[in-house]
Amino acid sequence: MSGDTVEGRRVLGFTCTASSAPTPADDQLLLVGDEYADPPPRRSTDPADQPSLVRTGHRPDQQIRSARTHRPDDLDPGLTDRFRALLHGPRTPPFTATLIERLAAAGHRTWLSGGAPRDLLSGAAPDEIQDLDLTGTAPAGAYTETTRQVLDLDGTSAEHPQRFCPDTLVCTVLDPVARTGGPSLDYRGLGLGLDGASVPATGTDLLQDSRQRDLTVNTLLYDPAHHLIVDPSGQALDDLSDAGGRRRMVPVTTSADPLVCAEVLLRGLKFLLRWQGRDLDDGPLRAWARALPPDLPARLDRRGEQTWDRLRGLRAQCVPDPRAPVVRETVRDFGTVAAEILTRCDEDGS
Repeated sequence: MSGDTVEGRRVLGFTCTASSAPTPADDQLLLVGDEYADPPPRRSTDPADQPSLVRTGHRPDQQIRSARTHRPDDLDPGLTDRFRALLHGPRTPPFTATLIERLAAAGHRTWLSGGAPRDLLSGAAPDEIQDLDLTGTAPAGAYTETTRQVLDLDGTSAEHPQRFCPDTLVCTVLDPVARTGGPSLDYRGLGLGLDGASVPATGTDLLQDSRQRDLTVNTLLYDPAHHLIVDPSGQALDDLSDAGGRRRMVPVTTSADPLVCAEVLLRGLKFLLRWQGRDLDDGPLRAWARALPPDLPARLDRRGEQTWDRLRGLRAQCVPDPRAPVVRETVRDFGTVAAEILTRCDEDGS
């Protein structure tokens, strides 16, 4: 767990050395300071390989005040049944519930994250959920190996190809239903939000994870093992529907990392465009965007063309038509830095 000590140093989290199809042997333990080494020292995540391990970290459920965990039906009667219908519904990959149970049996905690908790809490029906996102304490290799075992037992592994992104540690299982509009299954371990780290990393801290997401309303989690809604920041439920019934778009990040800021900007635009027609309070998002430092594009330039390529890929997902009038009108209110970043992301990089 994050917060344990090894060799007298605090455990930060995990990275993964695989470029594809990771296994537990590819998972590497990160101690504080390792995140800036290139490459970090190789350390096994197996406790048996760490004789100096001292268990001083807190379990995820011990990190959150009880006031920030809620029984779903206390928030909205029938919500527990809607989560159950989502996890066991005909459009959800059929192995999802078994996978979560297997991870729990191996000592890993798993939560539904992203759009599913947010949208079900906002009244969406289970069959309206487009994609399933999971987060948890399992490192990428351990998660992928467990997924592989579940698919093999299910006899459907050939039908569910797995993908792994070494740059983000996102593990994806593609379901045949996805070809006709059903949800895929994405997993990334709990985020650490490390500025300037030499490698992508995940951890076991719910608060750290919430602080590296884009908007407060996207920090909500659902614990399927204990049937609990978790609001790590204590702000997401209030922002999901404020006193006036509006959804408040409040950026979470306090990072000064230029790539993080640019990614949050693009994701914020995605949700603002997606939620047109809703009663929104987008003032906090616009104020954050207008306060971006004027040298942000130049700092991205110093990261190299690979950074812009990554942002162009994200822009294609978040803002498919950046020249559409509604996009131009929206970005105009975001300030000159946001406009320049979107313009640069619309270039081909050649």
